[in-house]
Amino acid sequence: MDQVLGKYLNTDKFADVKFYIGKKKKEFYAHQLVLSLASPVWEEIFYPNKWEEQETIGMVEISLPDLDCVSFELFLEYAYKRRIDSRGDGIFKLYLFAEHYGMHKIKTYCSKAFLKNLNQGNCIEYYEYGKKMGINDWASQAMVYIEEHSDTILENENCFQKLSLETIKVVLGLEKLLSKEILIFKSLLKWAQYQKEANYKTDEKVTLKTLLSEFLNHIRLDLMSFQDLQLVNQTGLFSSEELLEYFIKLANNNKINTQSRSRGGTQLEDLKVLLLASCRGGEGRLEHIKESIMVGGIEKVTIINIETTTPSFTFIDDFDIVVLRGRNGSDMNNSTDLGNHLARFVESGKGLVVIAINTLINNESYRIKGRIAEEGFIPLAFGERLEQDQRQLGEIHLPEHPIMKGVQTFKTKDYTHVIGTRILNGGTLIASWDNGWPLITEKTKQEGYGTVVCLNFHPISTKITSDCGKAWLQETDGDIIISNSVQYVGLI
Repeated sequence: MDQVLGKYLNTDKFADVKFYIGKKKKEFYAHQLVLSLASPVWEEIFYPNKWEEQETIGMVEISLPDLDCVSFELFLEYAYKRRIDSRGDGIFKLYLFAEHYGMHKIKTYCSKAFLKNLNQGNCIEYYEYGKKMGINDWASQAMVYIEEHSDTILENENCFQKLSLETIKVVLGLEKLLSKEILIFKSLLKWAQYQKEANYKTDEKVTLKTLLSEFLNHIRLDLMSFQDLQLVNQTGLFSSEELLEYFIKLANNNKINTQSRSRGGTQLEDLKVLLLASCRGGEGRLEHIKESIMVGGIEKVTIINIETTTPSFTFIDDFDIVVLRGRNGSDMNNSTDLGNHLARFVESGKGLVVIAINTLINNESYRIKGRIAEEGFIPLAFGERLEQDQRQLGEIHLPEHPIMKGVQTFKTKDYTHVIGTRILNGGTLIASWDNGWPLITEKTKQEGYGTVVCLNFHPISTKITSDCGKAWLQETDGDIIISNSVQYVGLI
């Protein structure tokens, strides 16, 4: 039927309505019955008394001077062919046309076509169209797609180089942007080179550095390798003095003695660990986490249920290390006070291990609050809890790091729970999942403070719950990761 009707698109054969569209009154021929089948709005216009015999009055002429010609052409294409050309901004114009005239079926068609056609070649263009035309839901969906395919998009020169300043700011500010920092830097550099050549070729006052002035502070140099920093140094966009501290930090990280077992005379077996956790119906699981903490030789672990009580700072300060674990469905007794106590604890030079699942979730009921969450102590941003396929240990960014000592494998059973997040400024990525999500991160807010390590995985293994798909496989090294993390923040 659509093929048959298609040959009558904008022809005067059998036409009984003629439109004059736009200020230039461009002419379009159509058929009242076809338009009525496509939209109840036009049906009401052409057949107001549909149950009565209609009087034949010949060609109807309608003038719509404020209507965009492209939008109307797209509507006719849909009415006669039940399809449209989704290239460019056409699908957006048809959506707004349908919204204006109350054509809900066409709006639904456009929304489905938008999602179907969204790809790595047009996602940024679609984002900018959505923002420009006020279709914010589509803009948000396009940005989620950009987050999930950031590496490919950043490497697509034809796509990234033509971005507006505002869109680049949005992309760089994404909480879940997982691309490596050197890739982000290279993409920005190519963008600036393109802008210089295309728009400022003869203007000597406009340099690559001035074009990138708004973006350089978004580059997290502390996440780069020696090789990456050397490449950055060659561009001249950062001074040698600015880069020096990051070269020194990397050198110090590589010199960490992975055999160290004492800090200021404190022996491993003397360290006192406080496990703070919501544990409704999960006491056995907390004992399992305690066993993991003790794998490396720690002997003193105390468990406190933070669902029913909030320990005072004086109580917490009696320990050397705190391990914090929230739980889905279990409220903390007073997450703000607890967060304030933990900030003081870290400021005193003591270490904190945060099990990110639920603790760093974007849920006011379950997440940690207070100063520890608000003042930049934690290396990861808060995010949504995501369920993904079975995952395993991916890239180890700092293979000589003490937390990675003895870690060979790490893998979940059937599926994986992670917090969809990104590393905040000052955080260091130690290891990633095989899909790029942060797995192990650390941060020391300033000299003299303790270190905070974040573990972005479900802390229970198949040893305690063999039927739990999100558990890590007991034959892999999840317990070593937990134990090493606790030792690391307690002994560095």
